[in-house]
Amino acid sequence: MKKIITSLLTIMLGLLMSVNVMADVQEGKQSPDYKTDYYMIVESKAGGIDIYSLPDMNSTKLNDSQIPNGTALHIEGETEDKANNRTWGYTEYHGMYGYVPLDDCRPAQSRKEAIDSELYIAGRDNVDYNADYNVRAYAEDGTQKLYQGPGTKYGEVPGVREIQNGETLHITKDADLVDGSHWGVTTIDGTEGWVDLEKTEEWAKEHGTYENPQTSEAVDMTPVPMQEGDAVSAGKATSPTVTEVPEASATPTAITVTPTEVPKATETPVATEAPTATETPAPTETSAATETPVPTETPAPTETPAATETLEATETPKPAADEQDNKENVQTAGQSVAAKKDAGSFKPLIWILAIAILAAVGVIIYHYKKR
Repeated sequence: MKKIITSLLTIMLGLLMSVNVMADVQEGKQSPDYKTDYYMIVESKAGGIDIYSLPDMNSTKLNDSQIPNGTALHIEGETEDKANNRTWGYTEYHGMYGYVPLDDCRPAQSRKEAIDSELYIAGRDNVDYNADYNVRAYAEDGTQKLYQGPGTKYGEVPGVREIQNGETLHITKDADLVDGSHWGVTTIDGTEGWVDLEKTEEWAKEHGTYENPQTSEAVDMTPVPMQEGDAVSAGKATSPTVTEVPEASATPTAITVTPTEVPKATETPVATEAPTATETPAPTETSAATETPVPTETPAPTETPAATETLEATETPKPAADEQDNKENVQTAGQSVAAKKDAGSFKPLIWILAIAILAAVGVIIYHYKKR
């Protein structure tokens, strides 16, 4: 059993080591032998070339269609294939890095020659040498670079600041290249270069990818006059009548004897709830309530529990009915108070009578025991 386990562990260890070795070999193939910095123009008898994942014709092709003749490629590294007597160039195409056979390319004498070659194969219908219009910069990162040619492969213009989103760019030349990209010539702080026209507001709006987090529309700050219903719902006074409501609601507080009852009186000013059972308000204070209500301010305190209904009450005052109701309420309150006074006056007599009875009983018991 131990031998079987040992054998399995040995096999697994060997597999892991072989995988690591293969990975190292693969990584070595993917990296070029040395770095370079020059341009090659595709010039193949087949009309174009392919780009491979490794410097090997049998490796995976990264392109769907061939790179057409006249396309300029920035060669960033080289790898020698001595077995097949071939030199491979490490380059970027459509955002993919891979290898192209350099025996199907010719060297460009300058960056300008490489740019002119690409503009030539794009055709006059796709290149406007006399463009004259403005665009607004718009990139996902918020900024973008100015390049030395129509493509990132030409490198950034040295010493030029980044272009900010929303910045207006005047285009003097534009081109729709064979690889599907769109570029234009503009000037930043006196330096001319190429900018990606797909990173503009116009392009984003046309293709439905534009998102503006900040709106530039002016906000109308003119105050809107509130309607009468809005003023009441907001709890704010819009007329002199409403502003006098707190004073009118305060008058029932003069009738209220107990301070704890004041908040209730202001919310629901009902005259019948003013006297309390524990207090004995003087009839002279209660009768003053008949003179309190003013028809123009609080015509019907018993019918307007909320300040919002006072507006309707002021339109149709009923002073005669209010005075009559107040008199009846005062009389009712006086009767209830008198009744309570009478009930309270009988309590001492009852106590005296009870004490006398107890005293008599005590005397009788005392004499009875003495005998």
